[in-house]
Amino acid sequence: MCAAALLTVRSRRRLRAVLLLGVTGYGTALLFVLHGAPDLALTQVLVETFALVTFVLVLRRFTPFFSDRPFTVTRRVRIAIGATAGIAVGAYAVVAANARTASPIGRAFEGPAYEFGGGENIVNITLVDIRVWDTFGELAVLVVAATGIASLIFLITDRAQSHRETRRARPGPSDERQGWLPGAVALEDVRRSVVFEVVARAVFPVLMIFSVYLMFTGHYTPGGGFAGGLVAGLALAVRYLAGGRRELDAAAPVDAGVVLGSGLAVAALSGIVPVLVGANTFQSGVFDIPVPLLGDVHVVTSVAFDVGVYLVVVGLALDVLRSLGGGIDRHGEQGHTDSGLSEECTSTPSRGGAPA
Repeated sequence: MCAAALLTVRSRRRLRAVLLLGVTGYGTALLFVLHGAPDLALTQVLVETFALVTFVLVLRRFTPFFSDRPFTVTRRVRIAIGATAGIAVGAYAVVAANARTASPIGRAFEGPAYEFGGGENIVNITLVDIRVWDTFGELAVLVVAATGIASLIFLITDRAQSHRETRRARPGPSDERQGWLPGAVALEDVRRSVVFEVVARAVFPVLMIFSVYLMFTGHYTPGGGFAGGLVAGLALAVRYLAGGRRELDAAAPVDAGVVLGSGLAVAALSGIVPVLVGANTFQSGVFDIPVPLLGDVHVVTSVAFDVGVYLVVVGLALDVLRSLGGGIDRHGEQGHTDSGLSEECTSTPSRGGAPA
């Protein structure tokens, strides 16, 4: 991880720097696994993968190499500040970890997690039960940040046009017979890959089912709404990379803002409903429902909060893919069309024989 970090700052190519940066992220996930934190490892891998996809979407509009700036005194000062900050944070982490004298508070979570949370995964129960107000506040901040960032990007890419295309994106029976991915028909042949389209169509439903599984099993095994939402977001990213922005709109013909707002509303309702029945805010109810052939099914009402988290993360992924992906694609297509028209007008002779 240290070697990858050093090579990242020494890399001249942007894409190489991003891939090396990803090595540090995946290395962190490996450390989580070695220290017995599978939840954190799963989340780290998913976040790192989605971050790599986002970096690649942005780098398409940049030159392959970083600018070759002279090594001035200002840059030396910045390097010194960065190195000093890194050493200070690392030293603080080592000292703090070795200076603990009290028993970690997390050891007291095991009993309440099982008795009041109704599950066995202490990490997920901590997020949706023990510290649910913190998680809800983070959800609200995430929704506001995603909306603000996407709005800034859509200022240059016409958000209204994106919404109109999204509403028209649901494929009809005739479109479904045109190929594995209906939206990919609009792409140029040089940008299409038959193998990738077939794999994307086959993998997409599997990833979506797996994302729902992670969402519902987070109380008992590694997973939860955040991890499940990231898997669903990566599934949508696969559809976009294989078929372009029209395929993304066909796969999810809904506005990202609606999904974000719905997720926050579901999470809020999961805290209000217990109050209406005389319980505390966000208090979980645990039920064992007998089901024929399956026996007793263990149900915890806090799964509704996980559903809200899932929707917020999926909405965030849609916002990123539509703004940094489809929006930039549309902007580039318009710029290409405008430049093509200007070249055509320049090269077309007028009646007097001079260029128009």
